[in-house]
Amino acid sequence: MLKLDHLRLPVTDLARSRDWYVGTLGLTIEFEVPERRTVALQDGEGFAVFLQQAPTPVTPAGCA
Repeated sequence: MLKLDHLRLPVTDLARSRDWYVGTLGLTIEFEVPERRTVALQDGEGFAVFLQQAPTPVTPAGCA
C-alpha cells in the first residue's frame, strides 16, 4: 500500500502558518531553513509538512 510521508505547502505568512500548525494541529517543528524560508513540521506518525514562504500570493488551484 502506498504511504505518503511528506507534503509541501506554499504559504503567504510563514510564521503565522507555522504557529497555526503547531498550536492547532499539534505538529512539532522538525527543522527550519531560514535562507529558504522553509519549516518542516512533523506529526506523531512520521508524516511531515513542509511550509515554504511563497514569493507571491498563493492562488488556489481548485483543490482543497
